[in-house]
Amino acid sequence: MYFAFNNRLAAALIGCCILAINPLNAEAEVLGEMQVQPDNYENLIRVQFNARIQFLRAVPVGKSNTVLVYFRIVQSDDQVENKSVESRKTKPFERLPGITATLSPQVGKVNKLSLQIGTDKIPANMKVRAGTNGRSIDIMFGDKLIKHQTGLVGKRYALTLLKTESKSELGRVIPREFQDYEVFTSQQTRDGRPLYELNLGYFATPEQAEQVRAKLVAQFPEVDVIDLLKRREETLKAASGRAEPTFGLPEAPLPEVEDHSASLMAKAQEALKAANYELAITGFNQVLLLPPNKNSQEAQELIGLARERNGELAKAKAEYEIYLKQFPDGAGADRVRQQLAQLAVPAPGAPKAKRRDETVIKTVSGSFSQFYYGGSTQTQTAFDTPTTPVTSTLSTTDQSELRSNLDLTGRYRNADADQKLVFRDDNVISFLDTRPNRNRVLAAYYSYKGLENGFSSSIGRQTGTSGGVLGRFDGAQVGYSFAPKWRINAVAGLPVEFPALETDRNFWGMSLDADELTERLHGKTYFINQTGDGILDRRAVGMELGYYFDARGTAINALIDYDVSYDALNIGALTGSWQTEGGSSLSFTFEQRRAPSLATSNALYNSAVTAMSPVPTSIKQLLATSSEEQIRQWAEDVSAITEQYAVGFLTPLNENWQVGGDVNLTNTGALPGQTLDDGTVLPPTPATGNIYTYSLRAIGSGLLRDNDVNVFTLSLNQGDTYHGELFAFNNTTRIGAWTLEPSLKYYQQQTDPATDLSRWTPEFHLIYQLKGSLSLEADYTYEHSKTTSPGSSDVSQQHFFYAGYRWDI
Repeated sequence: MYFAFNNRLAAALIGCCILAINPLNAEAEVLGEMQVQPDNYENLIRVQFNARIQFLRAVPVGKSNTVLVYFRIVQSDDQVENKSVESRKTKPFERLPGITATLSPQVGKVNKLSLQIGTDKIPANMKVRAGTNGRSIDIMFGDKLIKHQTGLVGKRYALTLLKTESKSELGRVIPREFQDYEVFTSQQTRDGRPLYELNLGYFATPEQAEQVRAKLVAQFPEVDVIDLLKRREETLKAASGRAEPTFGLPEAPLPEVEDHSASLMAKAQEALKAANYELAITGFNQVLLLPPNKNSQEAQELIGLARERNGELAKAKAEYEIYLKQFPDGAGADRVRQQLAQLAVPAPGAPKAKRRDETVIKTVSGSFSQFYYGGSTQTQTAFDTPTTPVTSTLSTTDQSELRSNLDLTGRYRNADADQKLVFRDDNVISFLDTRPNRNRVLAAYYSYKGLENGFSSSIGRQTGTSGGVLGRFDGAQVGYSFAPKWRINAVAGLPVEFPALETDRNFWGMSLDADELTERLHGKTYFINQTGDGILDRRAVGMELGYYFDARGTAINALIDYDVSYDALNIGALTGSWQTEGGSSLSFTFEQRRAPSLATSNALYNSAVTAMSPVPTSIKQLLATSSEEQIRQWAEDVSAITEQYAVGFLTPLNENWQVGGDVNLTNTGALPGQTLDDGTVLPPTPATGNIYTYSLRAIGSGLLRDNDVNVFTLSLNQGDTYHGELFAFNNTTRIGAWTLEPSLKYYQQQTDPATDLSRWTPEFHLIYQLKGSLSLEADYTYEHSKTTSPGSSDVSQQHFFYAGYRWDI
C-alpha cells in the first residue's frame, strides 16, 4: 500500500525531499530520530543518535513525568555538534505513550537528555537502558522486550522433543542450529497427572518437520512429529463431549491445567482488546493446545474473531467452522454463525479485502522552533613593561542569530507495512556581517518497512548509524530478511558535508545483520567502499556486536572498523553498562580510533597541501601534481590516533541519594586545522599526551522539593603539563508547568610554566510548558575567567544566552 494519507501534506513532504538533494545544505546534529517499535518490538521506543554514545544513567525528576538521561559521546562523526536546542517527539502509538526528547546546548563530556513522558507521571514499568548498536537509548515499557507474535499462521506441524512429569526437564538446551525455530511448551496427562511437553516449531508440511526430526533424534530419542491442528480438534471434541481424543486426558480437569489456561486466556483477551491481534492469536492457540478445560470453547470462538480482525478471512472462516463442528448449539454457536455470514472471503488471487476494523495508524508529528542566540566577550589584558603597566580591553560580539528548526514525520502503518516521510530543516539568520545566513536540510527521506514480506528501504537524505556509513548522505538503503533472524542490506550514496568538499565522492556497501543470534545477542558485519575523484577514498570491513544480559539494561557493545586499503584500524571500541536489581550501575569504555576517520580526501587538510599556492580544493587538483601514493600518505599523516579508557559507577545510598565516580584516560594525537561551517578557522593542535580525569559524584533527589534532582561533581584533571580541579552543581526542579535548571561550575588550572587559570560559570535554564503543545525556553550563561602568567594578566567575561519557543505538532 502506498503512503496515502493527507495528499497535500504528502506532496509537501515529497517536495521537501526533492529539494533536499543539495550537498551544500548539510550539518549533523547529536540527536537523531526517535523510532517507535523498532525491530517489531511492541513495547519499545528508541532514541537514535548521530554519534556513538555511552549510556551512563537515568534519573527520574521526583514524581513528575520527566526523566533525565545522562550519556557520554564516545565517538562522533566529524560534523556532529550540539550548538542549538535539539528536540524530537513521538505521538502515542498503540499502548505506548508519546515522548518528547530535548537536548540543550551543552559543553563537557557528559550530556543530559530530558525525556518528557506524555502521561501525568512516569509509568511504573518504564525502564531506560543502553541500545544494542552503541548509538541509541531504549525506553522499554515492561519487564522484558515483547516482539509481535505471528502464532500458528499457516504452519500446523511441530516436533515434540520430550515428554516429562518434571518441569525442570523443560530447560534442556536446544542445539544452536535450531535456535531460529520457536520453542514452546504444552501439557497433556498421564494417569491423571500433568505431563509436560517441550515442542519445536513451526512447519508447513510434515515433510519439513520430518527433516528436522531426523537431525534431532540423537539428542532427543523420543522426538515425534505432531499435527497441532488435529490435536486442537481432538481437544475440542473432548471439551464438547462429542468424541474421545487419541491422546490421554484426565477424567476431570486438573487444577494446574485450569490455572494455566486462565492465565493464558486473560492475556490473550487483553491483547484482543488492545487490537494486538497476532499476540491474541498466539495466546488462544496456547489455550487450545492444553487438555480440554473450561476455556477451550471460548478460545476457539475468539481465535476466529482475532483472525478476522487481523484480516485473515479464510483462516477465520476455518476457525469458525471448527467451532460449529464441535459446538453446534448454544449462544456461542449463534454468534459464530452471524460472524460467518458477515465474512466475504475473496477468491484466490483476488485483491485482499480491507478489514472492517483494521488498525491503521496515520500520524503527523514533529515540531517547529525558533530561538535567538546571542553572545559577547570582553577581555582585559594587563602587561608589565619596563616603565609602566599597560592595559588593553577588547570587546567582541561572538554570536547574534535567529535559528529556526522544522521537524516533521508523517507515518502510515497497517498490517502490511510501516512507512514514514521525514523532513528536518535548520535555518539561521545571522545579524553579524562576518557570518552569512544559511539553511541546512538535515534530513529528507522516505522509509518503508514491510511487516509481512521482510523488505525494508529508505531513500533521500539520511544519516547512517551503522554498517560502516559515516555521517549524513544522499542515497538509498535496502534490506531483506531472508531467514527468521537474518537480514542482508545494501547501501549507496553521496557523502554530505558542509563546507562541501569539491571532491566528487560516492560509496556503496553491503552488510549482514543477525537480529538475534541468541535471545540477547545481536550482530552485524559489513563492507564499505568509497571513491573520491576516481581514486579509492575509503575501503573498510567491520563488525558490530551487542549483547543484553538482562532486561534491566546490562549490555555490552563492540565495534571494529578496519580500513583494508590503509591496512590500519579505524575504530576499535568496547562499551558496556551493568545495572543491578538494587539500582547500582557500572559503565566502561575502551576505545582506540582515528580522528578524523581514515579517508584519502583528508589529504586536503595536511599542512603540506594547505601551504601550496594556490591551495588545492579537490583530490583531482592534487592528482595533477602529485602521485596517488603521496596523497594517501598525506591523508594518513593527518589522521591522529585517539585513545579513551573510562570506568564509572553509581550506587544508591537511600531513597534520596546516589553516589559514584569515574576514572577517564584520553590521549589524542596531533590534529590538522579545520574550517567550520560558520567560517571559523581552527588552527592545528598538538598531541595532548595522557590526560587523566578522576571524578566523584553525588545525586540527591527531593532535597528541596518533591520534584527536584541535584547533581554534585568534583573532578581532578591531570595532563603532562597541567593539572586542574572542577566543582560543578546542577539542579533540575519541576514546579507545575515550570522547569528550573540553575547550575554553577568552578574550574582552576595550573599550567607549566607558572600559568594559572580560574573560571566561574553560573548558568540558569528555564522552561515553561503552556497548555497544549507550546513551550517557552530561555538560558543565560555567564563565564568569568582570569589567567595570570609572568608579565601579563587576562580577565575575560563572556555572556551567552538564548530564548525562544517550540511548538510540538
